[in-house]
Amino acid sequence: MDFFEHQEQARRKSGVLLFYFFLAMLGIIAAVYGLVVVTSFFVEGSSRGEADLLGLIWRPGMLVTVVIATCVVIFSASGFKSAQLAGGGKVVARDLGGREIDTNTIDFHERRLLNVVEEMAIASGVPVPKVFVMDEEDSINAFAAGKTPSDAVVGVTRGCLTLLTRDEVQGVIAHEFSHILNGDMRLNMRLMGWLFGILFLVIVGEMILRVSFRGGFRSGRKEGAGLGIALLVGGAGLMLIGWVGNFFASLIKASISRQREYLADASAVQFTRNPDGIAGALAKIGGFSEHAEVKHPMAREASHLFFGSSRRSTLFATHPPLEDRIRRLLPSWRGEFGPAQLPEVGPSENDRDRKARPPALPVSMLASGSAPVAMTRSEAEESMRSVHPEQVALGRDIHSQLPQDWIDACHNLDGAEAILYSLLIDPKDSSYKHALTGVPDRVARVLSEKIDVTFTLHSAVKLALADLAIPTLRHLSPHGYAAFRDRFVALVHQDRQIDLFELSMMRAITRHLDSYFGEGRSPRIRFRKLSAIHDPASVLLTTLAVMGHTDDLEAARRAFDQANASLRSATGHSLEFLPADRCGLAQIETALDEIADSTPRLKQQFLLGCADCVLADDTVTSGEAELIRAIADALACPIPPLIRTAKLG
Repeated sequence: MDFFEHQEQARRKSGVLLFYFFLAMLGIIAAVYGLVVVTSFFVEGSSRGEADLLGLIWRPGMLVTVVIATCVVIFSASGFKSAQLAGGGKVVARDLGGREIDTNTIDFHERRLLNVVEEMAIASGVPVPKVFVMDEEDSINAFAAGKTPSDAVVGVTRGCLTLLTRDEVQGVIAHEFSHILNGDMRLNMRLMGWLFGILFLVIVGEMILRVSFRGGFRSGRKEGAGLGIALLVGGAGLMLIGWVGNFFASLIKASISRQREYLADASAVQFTRNPDGIAGALAKIGGFSEHAEVKHPMAREASHLFFGSSRRSTLFATHPPLEDRIRRLLPSWRGEFGPAQLPEVGPSENDRDRKARPPALPVSMLASGSAPVAMTRSEAEESMRSVHPEQVALGRDIHSQLPQDWIDACHNLDGAEAILYSLLIDPKDSSYKHALTGVPDRVARVLSEKIDVTFTLHSAVKLALADLAIPTLRHLSPHGYAAFRDRFVALVHQDRQIDLFELSMMRAITRHLDSYFGEGRSPRIRFRKLSAIHDPASVLLTTLAVMGHTDDLEAARRAFDQANASLRSATGHSLEFLPADRCGLAQIETALDEIADSTPRLKQQFLLGCADCVLADDTVTSGEAELIRAIADALACPIPPLIRTAKLG
């Protein structure tokens, strides 16, 4: 499973889908023109000679009008729906009847779900998505929605929440995180917008039919009857045309979704190394009388988002048969579906998901981040391509060992703000106080309690705390976020020294929140070759090499050359080792902006070059590994933690 490859494929599929959409548009225009001709026949009368019939069929002016009107209707409807979906995954979740789960909930099943989602987010290197539950749906199903990991949400039905064991819930959530990391969500959101334009014709047809029944047929006049028939034919025709367009669009959606479901199932097993979890959830769907059906009216429009097929129709099935999915996961499966009854909750599950936490951080979490991590180049490359069980275990360990007051702080507005400030502060340097002028007293109080500990935290824990805190800050007002952002940026720049980890952390956090508050720019694909980003890539790689060997410029040059050789082998292009005056803060920030506009494959090649740079001395310190992670996130390309073979500290 290669996240970069699947992100690239999802990007390319957008172009293919657009091509099919325009083909469907041509078919719809032809059908609408034919409908107009038939409708005109009823309105103008059927007593015509051959020449009149040819004149009725071929009307260039009418054809132009039909083309313009059809395009305006479809594109306006699609544009309206796409604008509606611009609010991100939360819009879809609420439209499906979802209720956002309070992060401080004491409900066991909701607490368990939140813990699983937070553990998976830490393991995946993305901010924790918002979690919704569809209280009115007793079936077993789930979905992930959003444009990017920054605005992603995970939603589950009430049946998924209560009828599955923890391992089964983890399998379902791992499946949904695969969609988040593979770039599937953005494609799914585009599909919803495009298909609405075609489906809109059905709505227009229904409206015309209602008018025809209420108006035309009530008149006894011949003209009124003819108009009523015309409206009836026109409305029925539009409905038929809309359904035909939706038929082909649904087939395209289904053909794409089916293969992606197989991939997401395989990813869930790869993440958790537990095929019984996700297979058990699928088996329970098969044994449940309501299966995975979602009754909400919008479920049909969002059918391709769900974990299981939300509709009973096999013709438009967006998911492979349950039997096929289970046998791919468990070849020895005997074809027996599991009973969908309330699972017994064992002591281990209760203990893991209670709110009780250790009173203090373990010593292993208080490492300075300089301990070496034994990792080969192949291990680093594999770690950057997928989430592995070791990383899932790491996410679970970090989450389970955080004291409850730290978790509560991340779930509280004042606490989340203080936690993020503390990640950048050296308590021995009092100059940070100037950057925090005007900070609210409540935030300052939490900061004073945490600052001495956060400075010594392992870098993996620092990033985990950021992943937990970012979603909470989405509840700030626009004015409150602007104040937080100004203070956070000031903290990074207050000592006027280049700290690539701090800078990358700032970029990642503001990127996730800027997009939510509508202040950030969305990356657009501008660069496909390393030669196109020669200068910004040289800036970042030079800085990374020097930061890894601050006291030995020759060693830094050797590390750069090793990475450069790998990049030249992979791309055919070499970078340039730059002097210090070309690698200042301004140049680094510009470089991050430009590389963010590269293709997923080019980003992967560059990040692997970064890995080669830090591997030049045959080890990757935890700080170096997390530095690559922070750079990747700043490039809008989150990767899992690069810690596989060593424990924290």
